[in-house]
Amino acid sequence: MIEIVLYRIVMGSISSISNLEANILLIVWDKSRVTTREVHEVFLKKELKEKDANFTPYTTIMATLNSLARKNILKMDKSQKTYFYSARLSRKELAKSIIQTVVKKL
Repeated sequence: MIEIVLYRIVMGSISSISNLEANILLIVWDKSRVTTREVHEVFLKKELKEKDANFTPYTTIMATLNSLARKNILKMDKSQKTYFYSARLSRKELAKSIIQTVVKKL
């Protein structure tokens, strides 16, 4: 999996997010609007290509997308039977928030 350090905004402060959340965010940013199934398929293709025996379960992807939505990192569209997710923050906005928090701590 792609290892990347990202952070989330929670009540004006920033704390780390997991590698799974970061990898899901990369997919959402790449595709703009996704379903749980679409994200899961990207994970499966990558895991099959890497011959990774530990496949990420569909329910784990679903729970993580819901968690990112609860944290206001993703938007969740419930207007249809299938939920759609999109990013609330662009990569630049997230990076700017991270930098501002780090600078404040120095």
